[in-house]
Amino acid sequence: MDGFTRRHTQPGTAPGTLAGRAPVPDEALDFTLVEYTQDEVEVLHGVEVDQCRFHLGTPGHTWIDVGGRPSSEMLRSLGMAFNLHPLALEDVFHANQRSKLDIYEGQGFIVLNDPAYEDCTLKGRQVSIFFGDNYVISFHDLKADIFKPVRDRIQTAGSRLRTFGIDYLVYALIDLVVDRKFPLIEALSTHLEELEEEALDHPTKDTLAHIHQARRALVSFHRIQWAERETVLAVMRPDVPFIMPETRTYLRDCFDHAVAVLELVESYREMANGLMEVYLMDSSNRMSEVMKTMAVITVFFMPLSFLAGIYGMNFDRDTGNMPELGWKYGYTFFWVMVVVIVGSIFLWLKRKRWI
Repeated sequence: MDGFTRRHTQPGTAPGTLAGRAPVPDEALDFTLVEYTQDEVEVLHGVEVDQCRFHLGTPGHTWIDVGGRPSSEMLRSLGMAFNLHPLALEDVFHANQRSKLDIYEGQGFIVLNDPAYEDCTLKGRQVSIFFGDNYVISFHDLKADIFKPVRDRIQTAGSRLRTFGIDYLVYALIDLVVDRKFPLIEALSTHLEELEEEALDHPTKDTLAHIHQARRALVSFHRIQWAERETVLAVMRPDVPFIMPETRTYLRDCFDHAVAVLELVESYREMANGLMEVYLMDSSNRMSEVMKTMAVITVFFMPLSFLAGIYGMNFDRDTGNMPELGWKYGYTFFWVMVVVIVGSIFLWLKRKRWI
């Protein structure tokens, strides 16, 4: 079922336990460390945990990006090195969490979703962001470097990411995750248009299943986006630590984008529901046409069956029984009656516009 994730921890397990997740084929991590001030930037790829710990104590802003699904041992090491809350680490370990904002002592934790639409199915991918006074630590399930656009902006001299505080980096990451859903919406829109054309012009036995898959994907997408909208709204609250008032102005624009995505998802969900109704109505109409054709054929053959039943009986040809059997033109008379009856039926059906 789309959007449903089975938790593999046993009931009663202590909070913050990093165990029980299904095995992941490739749990190798890609560490990228960005150390920056207003004047200079340092980007290091493939760093170690100890090296990251050292940079957290420097006067500049530190951003550590972790790509891939970390193992429990790796997350414990990261948690000890960066003093990450165990409940937040558990949410990183068990991915596909609902979007949310949690505030711990001296630390904020944000969960976002970066889904992908593959094979008519919405596949959830989680993005987790820890932030403090001068650092940001981000996790994302995808091994691809999804935050490269933000890193490129940091390396541009005079950019807002360099001149603003660490909270602007948090905004930039949230904004990128929100905006990545617009191409996903376009892919869903294209698929729905193809399904609409298929349902109206040349439906197959798989068309209904494809429409149902698209509906399920949109329902899951709607649930994800609704939670993400609430998360962006929560980050904008004045009581959230480390988020400055000037950054909330940009977060309002990010909130507008999240609302726009949600509205698009709702409209396409209604379109998918309407497409299902159109397909079922078209199927019903085609069945009605078949039944009407069968009824017309039956109407034509009923008088023929009636006449054949009468004149096919074994009566003799004496007067008073069935004299037509002895007439010289009895066979011709029979076919004249057939033509008259069938013609009358045809004209009546034509007048009723049934044929």
